[in-house]
Amino acid sequence: MQQTQSEWVEIHIVRLMKTTPSRLYQAWLDPEQLRLWFMTSQRTNKLVRSDAVEGGHYEIIDMRNNKERRIIGTYESLVPDTEIVKTIQMPELSEDADQIEVYFEERSPGITEMTFTYRSLVRRERRLKNLEYKQKKKEYHDHTAHGLELMFDQLQNYIESEEAELE
Repeated sequence: MQQTQSEWVEIHIVRLMKTTPSRLYQAWLDPEQLRLWFMTSQRTNKLVRSDAVEGGHYEIIDMRNNKERRIIGTYESLVPDTEIVKTIQMPELSEDADQIEVYFEERSPGITEMTFTYRSLVRRERRLKNLEYKQKKKEYHDHTAHGLELMFDQLQNYIESEEAELE
């Protein structure tokens, strides 16, 4: 009998950013900053709401190609300037909520290491053989990691342009 156990895929990304942990932490929580980089862009963003307290919720509505994408989640743990743990879900695509963990650590004055971990349950359909399921997980991992890297490029550009304005 073939096993049909779904498995978690984990993506781990580490970035050095030219800013302080406090500044980066705020970029992850403040709606006005989130609308510039997190799962959306200034051009496609329709709404960002963020109740940045433990147990609080956030919502993003993005419009691309006449199609609305809704992203929702809950803040599970907030340690100022250090850690954010939250869920993320796109209800139209899946009933599953994924998990995001972000840690901020100052490496030298004005340089912060951002350690990001994303966990997502990749459902296994009964018809998939082991090798096909492994391939599905790898494709999901690679596609998602690429999208996250692009999103973090946007974050980095935003943060560095803000820092340049402050100088």
